[in-house]
Amino acid sequence: MYGVTQRDPARTLAMLWGVELPGRRGPRPACTVAQVAAAAIAVADEAGSLSVLSMRRVADQLGIGTMTLYTYVQNRADLIDLVVDTAYTEVYPTGSVEGAAWPDRVRAIAAVNAALFERHPWLLDIDLARPILGPGETRKYDLELRALDGIGLDDVAMDASVTLLVSHAANAARRSREARRVQSESTDDEWWAANEPVFSAIVGLNAYRVAARVGAAVGEAQQAAYSPTAELGFGVERIVDGIGVLIDGGSGSRS
Repeated sequence: MYGVTQRDPARTLAMLWGVELPGRRGPRPACTVAQVAAAAIAVADEAGSLSVLSMRRVADQLGIGTMTLYTYVQNRADLIDLVVDTAYTEVYPTGSVEGAAWPDRVRAIAAVNAALFERHPWLLDIDLARPILGPGETRKYDLELRALDGIGLDDVAMDASVTLLVSHAANAARRSREARRVQSESTDDEWWAANEPVFSAIVGLNAYRVAARVGAAVGEAQQAAYSPTAELGFGVERIVDGIGVLIDGGSGSRS
């Protein structure tokens, strides 16, 4: 996981929000922060990972010197904050979470986040224990809270519901990414065929009968009609059910 710690958080926030700090004036910039963000996202998207993101590679992408880039972002952590917050600006282009009924808005939040992780898989490598609090993240959080505002949840439950939805979308995206990686090495049929002799030898020793039965059923179901969105959809519907219980119970709170 890549953290979001900064050497100077005030400078990072000023950079994200376009605020000029006192005493920070310098020579006329060669490019804009938005151009820096676009170049950094292009580098990360091409590799599908933040491991390749460096000040030098982004500077090369922009056609400027590495030291010049430091006048925009103070270090690599700063650069990561910028690309994450900029990626968040892509969601909800209409300025709201679509859906007339609250369950549809809940489903939309999960779907939008899943699509964002699919578009920028490197977002899955970010540890956001401490929010960036840039304009992109703040707007995204506000719109997702608005989608649940006034449906019968208190503020704490609204926040917890949004967090649960985004976390579920991220977990489903990670499993989907890992599944693609595994499939690139060998198909499921090839893997089972290669290991079938071992499974045949131990089947009589296996005392975990329920796991064997359910595993076989899941394998058959996935072969018959599996889609990358199946796991995401199942979890979202359970979240919708849970929110409905909170509302119907009249508590509107996690407790």
